[in-house]
Amino acid sequence: MAGRGLNRRGWLIGSAAATLAGCAGPKSLVPSAREPAAKEGVDPHASPVYDVIVIGGGAAGIGAARTAQSYRRSVLVLEAQERFGGRALTDNATFSEVGFDLGAQFFGHCVSGNVLFGIAQAKGVAVVDFSTLPTYFFLGANKAPDPQVASFVATLGGMTGDILSGGALIANASQDYPVSRITKKYLKDRWYENAIGIAVTTYSGAQPAQSSTQDLFDYIVGSPLPFTTPGDSYVLKSGMGNFIQALGNGLPVKFGAVVKRIVRDATGVTVVTTRGTYRAKTAVVTVSTGVLGAGAIEFVPGLPATTRDAIAALPLGLIYKCALGFNTDLFPQFKGAFTVVTQLSKQPAISYFANFWNYNIVEILADADIAVKIESMSRTGQIDYLLKRLEENVPGAAAAFDGRFTASNWGKNPYTHGSYSRATVGNADARETLRAPVGRKIWFAGEALAETSTITLLQGAYNSGIAAASGALQSIGVKLRGRGIAG
Repeated sequence: MAGRGLNRRGWLIGSAAATLAGCAGPKSLVPSAREPAAKEGVDPHASPVYDVIVIGGGAAGIGAARTAQSYRRSVLVLEAQERFGGRALTDNATFSEVGFDLGAQFFGHCVSGNVLFGIAQAKGVAVVDFSTLPTYFFLGANKAPDPQVASFVATLGGMTGDILSGGALIANASQDYPVSRITKKYLKDRWYENAIGIAVTTYSGAQPAQSSTQDLFDYIVGSPLPFTTPGDSYVLKSGMGNFIQALGNGLPVKFGAVVKRIVRDATGVTVVTTRGTYRAKTAVVTVSTGVLGAGAIEFVPGLPATTRDAIAALPLGLIYKCALGFNTDLFPQFKGAFTVVTQLSKQPAISYFANFWNYNIVEILADADIAVKIESMSRTGQIDYLLKRLEENVPGAAAAFDGRFTASNWGKNPYTHGSYSRATVGNADARETLRAPVGRKIWFAGEALAETSTITLLQGAYNSGIAAASGALQSIGVKLRGRGIAG
């Protein structure tokens, strides 16, 4: 999902124990857990032909629409769902104590500059530095860090180092190869499954054989140890989905407007939706590459071959996120600390936040094949499977489950088709290719088009929306101020 639900690279370095019980709630930017969804707005500059139509109301779409508005140009957002946010979504109903993010969850890369984090700071949104959260590795029931953890860290360090060394030698797409060429030497290592989960699948949402070494290298080298660098990554109790929702409030939007066809001609574009037909001089398309690749939107005339190939080269991987409630504290040894836990075993890795925001709630995360497996189960099947895995570390967890459960379904969602993009082998440059406009009438944006250091991240999506809208505005004669807007 854009914004990456969790990047487990940061778990390699233990951080000091911290309790978050005193964290204050957000200020007015973030709606309360019981506020209604955003209402459709009206553009005061609207005309029969908009300057820009933005397709998709996620972070990229919001960035694009805010950019157009900052130049006092008429804009309309067409969103298929009934809310802003895209793959940033907070469940405010399952738990009375706190909202739970089913998608994007963190502000990342803040040291190098994160425009969304800057907006949150300006609005006084309460955040917590992720590097202060304690980390634990489990090898058995209720065990503290075991001496064998050192051997796991050695395996993980060696695998990650090999990926970086291999990626550094790739000069162009023709030299790219699957990550499995590097990781195969670890196949017999007892920690192979766990190391793959942290070093590969948490980035690509896919197994090593389907992962591009060049694309993985580009992401890792652009963001070294973000979750262990003080001041670089933050989590917010109010919910990232709520934050993005509030960022979209007030924009002119049509919810429930599923786009079926985009027709371009010499003077502009016509967008056909389930809620009507709209005309604009330009369009910014921010839907996922999963939706584009599924052919959900018809383009007339058809997209150029280079654009179609770039879309096909950027399929979406999958991360599964869920939260379960309990009637007792399963982790009293942590004394209320919001704690990151990963289970060391020969099975594909499942990791979790114990004591989610100091409540008797456990967040569980899985990616790639195991995410697909869990998401394919029924609600009851998911709960049974996850409680069984949790019991391996915490006997009695199943008996303490209080029935509260919420989970993501990004792979099954027809408006996403997955969590975030990955480049197929030899196609890391497809992200740049897709940024090229079609006939100077259609511009693409989204997490798949983010700059190298922000690939798949929420701020990368937002910035890509700004860049696409800036290009669209220039194409209709608008003189830009710098690089568009910053917030």
